[in-house]
Amino acid sequence: MINGLKMKRTNESDIKHLRQGAVLLFLIVVFTAIFFLGGVKTYPDTESYLKLSPNREPVYALLLKGIHTLAGDAGFIIMAVFQNILAIVSVYVTACYIGSKFKEKLVLYMTVFCMLLPYVVTPLFASSGLILTNAMISEGITLSLYNIYVLFLLKAVWEEKREKYLGLSALLSFVLWLIRGQMAVTLIAWAITAAVLYAGERAYKKICAVLLLFVLILAGRNICVNGYNLLANGIYAKTTYGDVTILSNVIYVSEKEAGETIEDAALQQLFYEIYEIAENGHMLYKDAPEDFSGEASFYSDMHDDIKDFAIFPILQDYAEQEEGITDYMEKSVRVDALAADIRKAIMPACQKAWLSHYVKNAAAGLIRTAAYVHPLFNIPAFIGYGILILAGIFVCRKDKKSPALTMLLLTALLTAGNVAAVSITIMCLSRYMIYNMAFVYITALLLAAETIRLLKEGRLEK
Repeated sequence: MINGLKMKRTNESDIKHLRQGAVLLFLIVVFTAIFFLGGVKTYPDTESYLKLSPNREPVYALLLKGIHTLAGDAGFIIMAVFQNILAIVSVYVTACYIGSKFKEKLVLYMTVFCMLLPYVVTPLFASSGLILTNAMISEGITLSLYNIYVLFLLKAVWEEKREKYLGLSALLSFVLWLIRGQMAVTLIAWAITAAVLYAGERAYKKICAVLLLFVLILAGRNICVNGYNLLANGIYAKTTYGDVTILSNVIYVSEKEAGETIEDAALQQLFYEIYEIAENGHMLYKDAPEDFSGEASFYSDMHDDIKDFAIFPILQDYAEQEEGITDYMEKSVRVDALAADIRKAIMPACQKAWLSHYVKNAAAGLIRTAAYVHPLFNIPAFIGYGILILAGIFVCRKDKKSPALTMLLLTALLTAGNVAAVSITIMCLSRYMIYNMAFVYITALLLAAETIRLLKEGRLEK
């Protein structure tokens, strides 16, 4: 009998390894096809990474610059190969782990399918046609590292020895934040998750340790970014262009009368010059189509136009001609400062309009996380979110320890955080929203499987 049990376990283990081997082979074929059929792509952003621009966070810029310096343009091919390998690894290890927690083989295969969605869907629906793993921009590695970050968070939630995985997820959140500013949300989500886990254990000293590590990562990231700009660009300063980007959001919804609230005459004149360009170029909210989908598309187009053709040129000319600043880095820092001053001055007059549009932008972000912003998909996307919530409530009432429920809570936290953060700074483009797409669909899959299981158990008990 013992030998029979051992043989059964051996057979199950062999079958499991065969499944995982088949998944790995499938992923290698998929990403090899993506690499060869899509080709290596450079974008205008690529040049800014190679120049170690202060507008960019340091990690991807240094990585791409280093490889390009060593291998020339062949470095782009090397980088694309690395990015595709990283994608294979991230999808494989994450899908296998989730599949192992839910014994059904269908869960493994469907999880792989869900995790491939962002890589396959983005080239089809993003306006740039971006092929993530072939592109020489930070999204090439960010999504794959984000998948591994979520894997570590899941292990921290689902495994008993969680300190190791909380430490690894904190480290990855630090790295991700040094790749993309938007990834600050990963640190916040990590801190909330760790605090909730330790609060459940009444481990208050560990909660204090989490808060301390949170502060240390904040400080460490600030030192790294400022130090990078000091070494690369000669000034100890944060990543630039952020305040220009945020001002673009405010200008978009503002009226010309907002300039009357600016007390400083020079800043007021700058606002009027910026506003005139945006107004004459029909770049403002009042020029947008009235329907939700049309306005979202219009905003995606106009946000960068306001920033690149109105705000930055006007403020740059002012810094050069009126203040005599000619050094590129000094000028970039000064332009950000001017943009921040204008935003603070006009925000009281624009606050209601800005908040209203912020909600619309966030709604577009939620839709883009799961679908495509289009009249055919907008309402179904929100119905889908509602069904997820109802399924979560059902599972919670039946089994509060269900891993599907914790998957829902973690996905909701990460999705809400990403949408909220991006909506403050920029438009919710597809490539900014892809990070939680796979996990939304995986959550739906796991909740469906868990609901079916609980309903079956309920019938059997009767």
